[in-house]
Amino acid sequence: MDLALIGMIAAPLVSALLSLLMKSRASMERLQSVHAAVLLGTMSVVVTGVGGGAELTVGTFLRTDALSAFLDLMLAFVGATGLLYALGYMGEELIRGHLSIKRYGRFFCFLNLYLFAMLLAANLDNIALMWIAIEGSTLSAALLINFERTKTALEAGWKYIVISFVGIALALFGTVLVYYASEHVLGVRMEALQWSVLYKVASELNPTALELAFVFAVIGYGTKAGIAPMHTWLPDAHAEAPAPVSAWLSALMLNLAVYAILRLKSIVDQAVGTNFTGPILLGLGLLSIATAAIFMLIQRDYKRLFAYSSIEHIGIVLVGFGVGGSAGVFGGLFHMINHSLAKSTAFCAAGAVLLRRGSKEIERVTGLLRQMPLVGGTMLLAGLALAGMPPFGLFVSELLIATGAYDERPWVAYVFLGLLAVAFAAMVYQVFRMVLGDAEGKDSPMSSGPNKFAVVSLMANLIAMGYIGIHMPGFLHNLFIPMTRIFNSVTHG
Repeated sequence: MDLALIGMIAAPLVSALLSLLMKSRASMERLQSVHAAVLLGTMSVVVTGVGGGAELTVGTFLRTDALSAFLDLMLAFVGATGLLYALGYMGEELIRGHLSIKRYGRFFCFLNLYLFAMLLAANLDNIALMWIAIEGSTLSAALLINFERTKTALEAGWKYIVISFVGIALALFGTVLVYYASEHVLGVRMEALQWSVLYKVASELNPTALELAFVFAVIGYGTKAGIAPMHTWLPDAHAEAPAPVSAWLSALMLNLAVYAILRLKSIVDQAVGTNFTGPILLGLGLLSIATAAIFMLIQRDYKRLFAYSSIEHIGIVLVGFGVGGSAGVFGGLFHMINHSLAKSTAFCAAGAVLLRRGSKEIERVTGLLRQMPLVGGTMLLAGLALAGMPPFGLFVSELLIATGAYDERPWVAYVFLGLLAVAFAAMVYQVFRMVLGDAEGKDSPMSSGPNKFAVVSLMANLIAMGYIGIHMPGFLHNLFIPMTRIFNSVTHG
């Protein structure tokens, strides 16, 4: 299992380097297909091993527990399907002459480096090294966001860099405060930065320092997670980035940033109780949902629509952890993986629409079910899932969070459900405008070669999204039990 963990993390790095050597589209397709298979295979070994009660450690720095394995599951599965989709999307751009074979290889190099940084961050047992890995993902994402080199893409890329760097600097200050607190207990040694050690001695750490650290971490990593009011970079970046990048930004990077916050929350709760962290996450979560719901109603760009939807769903996750208890924590975790699958599906469908219709405006892409049955159907199902309709998993997680909120704070449940109703109406209205009606605008069908990769990716995401909504696999259930225990070991301040 140790080799599987190393292989899973190293595979994107190796693929990134090899991508620069590929001289044809066919060779790149073979490389990334093998890479996707390696990701899925090694992830399966890691997840089943950790779900069976093992805790993987490699040397001093790599450690995978249930929470890390949970993130690995999302990163590897959505990463694998995203690589296949990128072969279809960027392959079509290559065939149409919109980019050279050199830039084609460079794109996959950046994309794989991005995935490598996220996988590394999820499995590091060191809070400082995790910060460095997340910073690495920021740099990779910036290169991908402005990859198309348009004026608006360049503006979105720089906006992302400036805001993210400010946020990550604040997260660094939070990291320093954690070390300040742990150094007084553990001494000046490497163990003072290890998550596993910090969790064990959390009750002995300086509570004031930890409270300040949590505030800085929430603002810092919350910027990466797109939490309102630190979300302003997100709609621009998602709208201008290539579709495969938009999918990973929403489905993977936002969850990674939330993961960093949750890691620190589990330590702070041991020292000061959930009555400190809970209201902060609850307030930011409700603000994020409200902000997203309002902007979703007035969107004219379908990629920006899904970007604001990401802000909404990260807000829902925060509400779950802010409410706490078994229902809230379970609902928050379950929402993360379901949103990852649904949003990846939505952005992949959006990319296919953009290639076929050449427009991001909702008014110009009507009639998708008639003209593009597979893509239109995928867009419809993903939209309904994101709106919180049964039988999809997001309905289950939202119901669990609402139930937990009602048990703890009834007024929160009422506000939460009211905001969800607005977001539901906005998503359903906008998606129905696209999939129904008469087809308008130009139609540029994708080439058969790249299209097969896009179809496989869409179908894999759809199947996973539908299956997890009606049945929780055993390996996932085995991860949820220890994960929920991490956040429910302390319930009151």
